[in-house]
Amino acid sequence: MRKGVTVLDFDRSYQWQTFLRDLAVEWIDLTDIPGTKRYCAVGSLATIRQRLKRRRSRGVTLIGSGNYHYVTYLLLSEIKTPFSLVLFDYHTDLTESLDGELVSCGSWVLRALTEIPLLQEVLIIGAHRGANETLAQLPEPLKRRVSVVEQGSEGWALIPATLSRLSTRNVYISIDKDVLDRTEAVTDWEQGAMKLPVLLELIRAIGSHRQVCGADICGEYPMSPLEALGGRGRLAVRKNARVNQALLKTFGSIDLSVLPLSS
Repeated sequence: MRKGVTVLDFDRSYQWQTFLRDLAVEWIDLTDIPGTKRYCAVGSLATIRQRLKRRRSRGVTLIGSGNYHYVTYLLLSEIKTPFSLVLFDYHTDLTESLDGELVSCGSWVLRALTEIPLLQEVLIIGAHRGANETLAQLPEPLKRRVSVVEQGSEGWALIPATLSRLSTRNVYISIDKDVLDRTEAVTDWEQGAMKLPVLLELIRAIGSHRQVCGADICGEYPMSPLEALGGRGRLAVRKNARVNQALLKTFGSIDLSVLPLSS
């Protein structure tokens, strides 16, 4: 299976990041699927799953804004070997959906834990300070499979803390840019305090000690063409493109070996 970069186009948020035009990127248009923002119904989720199966290469997936982070659930369900999820996110995404028929950007981790048997554990890094309270509300069997490193944990000390909590050889990395400080990225959600060099060094450390079997990135700032011309829009494009370039370069430097996937 060839490695590659796939762009999932839900919200046109990548059209302003011109550096992508110079890469061998596979674009998948999902703008026509109804009911996908923040919450996704069973039918729409099935349509997304079918379109994901068409992609020619699997490596790093760009998802769009954090409103579509639930797509990671579909990407994880393709993996056919025991693995851990390392999630860089200011939010835990462990909240139970009000409607059991819907998967949301806030519930997908909980659904993955309950519905993907090969997912052994989840490590959430950079979460807000109330994250452990959310974790405490989980049923005991699930709670034992989740670790949270809150926002207050600083810098390079995160590396040994991260590696010591990963019991599997294979690791999938999911990144929401809202984990980053506002000086680094612009999102439409609350943001954490992590600096980009720390995030990149953590990825390299994981790649040096574990087998990274896939990755995705979300947290874009969705905007209309008019907003893109404004000051905040231009700032968002500049910062987020810089972060995405750095992340893709870092993933390109480690041994990202895509494992056999389900059909």
